[in-house]
This record gives sequence, structure tokens and C-alpha cells, in this order.
Amino acid sequence: MKYMMMVLGWGALFLAFAVQAEPMTFTVTGGGDNLVQFESKAPLEKIVGTTDQITGSLTCDPADLSSGVTASISVAAASLKTGNKIRDGHMRDNHLDTDQYPNIEFKMANIPLTGQLTEGSTVKTTARGDFTCHGVTHTIDVATEVTLTKSASGQEVHVLATFQMKLSDYNIPRPQFLIMKLDEVQRITVDFRGVSP
Repeated sequence: MKYMMMVLGWGALFLAFAVQAEPMTFTVTGGGDNLVQFESKAPLEKIVGTTDQITGSLTCDPADLSSGVTASISVAAASLKTGNKIRDGHMRDNHLDTDQYPNIEFKMANIPLTGQLTEGSTVKTTARGDFTCHGVTHTIDVATEVTLTKSASGQEVHVLATFQMKLSDYNIPRPQFLIMKLDEVQRITVDFRGVSP
């Protein structure tokens, strides 16, 4: 009887751990504190474009990150704003061609993380994924920070990623406004939060 109780006890403990260790999907919705920003330098000023229209998801098991971390993010290209409506129109129509290529996407098949992601902790890594812009896809490396916090509706992951993109790699004409020609290399920041109930 004592042996049976011990077996049942270990079985219940194992079952509880298995349930706890299931992967969680964190959903990203547009608006709120989410931010995608590009920064381009010109001879006389710096051009910054931003949007909060970012959607997608991140899936991981916080108790065992080595089991796999994946993410898929999409940004509405036409929602990018630089603070100048005329410039924004040129960017949409002449450079990003947003009618033909409405979304900018980044898909990470497996972010190389190990250990656990506990509440309030941050892990840093270099994530590799497929970045698609203007109909062109390249595999890139992205400096990434992932933080787990608690939200009103459950748990929340906060992801901060930074990288650079060369316009010519994506067949994007280098913008020129009046006599200013923008930098060929754009500095990109992606800052988003995903919630899991």
C-alpha cells in the first residue's frame, strides 16, 4: 500500500510538471506599446519612421527554452509614418510599393535559447530568421532580448530586436527628398509585447 501511494504520488508530480511544461503561445496585436521604427540618416537631418501596427505570435515553453522558441511578426507597411505626409506618400508609392507589398514580415524558426524564462527575467540572444520586405526575403541575424512579465490577462513576453537593412538588398530605390539623399543602410528597431492567457 505504501509503495502504491509512492507511485501515485510520483505519477501526480510528473503529470503536474508535464502540464506546466507545455509550450505557450503569446499573441501580438497592433497598437498599445508596440513599436517598429526605422532610422535613416541624411546629410542635414535624421529621418525616423514608426508604426504600432504589428501583429503576430511567439511560441515557447518558458520552463524549457531549449525545446524551441519560434516567432512570426507582420507589419502593415503603409502604416509607417515619418511626420511628413508628402514624404510618407512618396515612401508608400515610390519605394515600398505598399499596394503590391502590403506587409513586412519576420519569421524566426528557432531562436537559440536555453534554460528557463522566469517572471521578471530577461534573456539575450542572436536570433536568425527570414526577413521579407518589398517582396524580397533574406535570412538575417537579429540581436534580441526577451523578458517575461505578468499582465492583467495572464503572462506577457516583451521582445526587443534590433538589426540593419540595406535598401538595395530588397530592391528598394534609395529615397531622395529635395537635395537630401537618405542613407543606404536603415537601422531597424522592433519592440513588441505578446500576451498568453
